[in-house]
Amino acid sequence: MKLWEKLVGKSTAKPVQPSTAGRGESADERINRLWESAKNLGWSDKEHEKRLGIYTELLTLIDEQSTAYNVCAVLRNRAIAYRSLKKYDEALTDLVRELEIAQRRGDQMRVMECQKITEETQEWKRKEQIQSEGGEEAAKLKSMEEQARGLWRGESDFERVFNSLFADLENADPDVRAEASQLLAESQNSLRRVITIYQDCLGSDLRRASLAGRVLGRRAARGSDETLPAQIAQMLYGITASFIPCPCVYCGHLNRGIAAPPRGPMAPYYHQEDDHGAYAIPVLCDKCGKEFFVAWDMDPR
Repeated sequence: MKLWEKLVGKSTAKPVQPSTAGRGESADERINRLWESAKNLGWSDKEHEKRLGIYTELLTLIDEQSTAYNVCAVLRNRAIAYRSLKKYDEALTDLVRELEIAQRRGDQMRVMECQKITEETQEWKRKEQIQSEGGEEAAKLKSMEEQARGLWRGESDFERVFNSLFADLENADPDVRAEASQLLAESQNSLRRVITIYQDCLGSDLRRASLAGRVLGRRAARGSDETLPAQIAQMLYGITASFIPCPCVYCGHLNRGIAAPPRGPMAPYYHQEDDHGAYAIPVLCDKCGKEFFVAWDMDPR
């Protein structure tokens, strides 16, 4: 099986051969040659530019109606190349097109993957805008990024770095809160610590447990507004929890990935300003930063 077939899938339908055969190269050969060339390039900006040219040429050979090759794979790879060059608008355009095609085809796995990458790209674009504007917020984000290197290397000051980033989960700036959550979730060292905090604090400090649970939930629910059942949390983190979405009672922003008891999604829940009810989880809104509560009239544990 050719490399292209392994990467993007190939149907049993035989592709139509254009007139290039007279020049010694069939459509299949040309497509596979281009794909191989793109995959063998390095990671410098110059190489990414070459990738863009190759994927753009491939898109002249493959379209949505192609039964032999998956145009979504080409769009995805071109979007990643654009993103690597910080051409975020072009990347998002390709991702929107990929998502539309995947939705028409009913390819739910690709839809979910595309939504995750789209959200991530939007976050990168937002961060780039902040950095270009400069100021205190840009300096803070840069400082956090430099700090986070200690999480990856397992340095002796891991505790200090981790505690600083965990404290930033309650920062007044929503971009700082989002960055802290992402940095804590990216490092396996810190991710294990977050899991421990969630499990250890459930019975003693529900607010701290909720902050840790949101780090886990945001990572799991990236690109999706759906409820994630307990099986997902068990598979990803080895914890007994579900992740639910709920709008903020103050600003209406939909907060995703709220860690809840496993049976939480099976019982009616609502948002409110206090912790009244049989069971209530404190949530710090991702947008306005105010604390509200997700509550149940019947204990879902």
